[in-house]
Amino acid sequence: MRRIALTLMALLAVACGKSRTDTMKSLAEEQTISAQKDTMLQEVSSNARFIAELTDKLGSVRNLKTARPSSRGELEQDLTPAQSRAMILAQVGEVTERLAQSEQRLEQSRRRVTELTGSDASKSRRLAAFDSVVTSFKTIIETQKNQIADLSAQLQAMSEENTALKSDNVRLTTVTNALTTERDSVVAEQNTAYYVAGSEEELIKMGVIEKVGGFLGIGKTQVPARSLSPTAFTPIDIRNVKDIELPGAGRHYRLITRQNVAALTTPPDAKGRFSGTFSIREPGAFWGGTKFMILVAQ
Repeated sequence: MRRIALTLMALLAVACGKSRTDTMKSLAEEQTISAQKDTMLQEVSSNARFIAELTDKLGSVRNLKTARPSSRGELEQDLTPAQSRAMILAQVGEVTERLAQSEQRLEQSRRRVTELTGSDASKSRRLAAFDSVVTSFKTIIETQKNQIADLSAQLQAMSEENTALKSDNVRLTTVTNALTTERDSVVAEQNTAYYVAGSEEELIKMGVIEKVGGFLGIGKTQVPARSLSPTAFTPIDIRNVKDIELPGAGRHYRLITRQNVAALTTPPDAKGRFSGTFSIREPGAFWGGTKFMILVAQ
């Protein structure tokens, strides 16, 4: 009897030792599986935060009207909208790579858990539960991939809009320059006057004056030609030129065009003649009658 009792005690001790070993092994497996779940959860959560930040940054860039810094995150740097979009595009590429790596690690985790669980019923249940978690994480990762695809599409659309705006700006600049040139040309033309001073013979030969009236060739009057060509005159900018030096020291000239002599600094002499420097006090009033001035030597 004593021998039988000892044998039973020995078998019970072996059984207890084996049960303890199995329990410790099972606990270790549970801890490993739990660690795998935590790792996957941390990874998908990190990706979700990263995508949310990118979405927020993209909204900030979309609302930027000038190249001023934004009030959010990395956009606080002095970046233009184009530079900010380029930065976000690089980060989109980074998170895309992270999602691909997450998928790979998800498969690696499942293979590792499969190796741990073996084939008994309890372990198979743990594998089924883990597979359910894997499926959920795969769904989350797929959603994140779609979010990244949407962000990429928005960035592409913004880039195309930016290109269109640049094209519009080029056209607007071209039109503005053309209008500015035209305006400057009109202003210059409005402020350009023409004068000529010479003898009667010289001016007739130049086609600037002609003689009309009189009787039998006597008593004809000097008048401006009916058609005056600016090429026969000296052009001046009336805003800047107010003093005109008449040619020939001591030579006198008579004004035969319809300028307002009251706007001159120095009036004509008693015979209505000018000499030396022809000084204009009020250009607007003086040139109001005509922009062509003809002075005939006497």
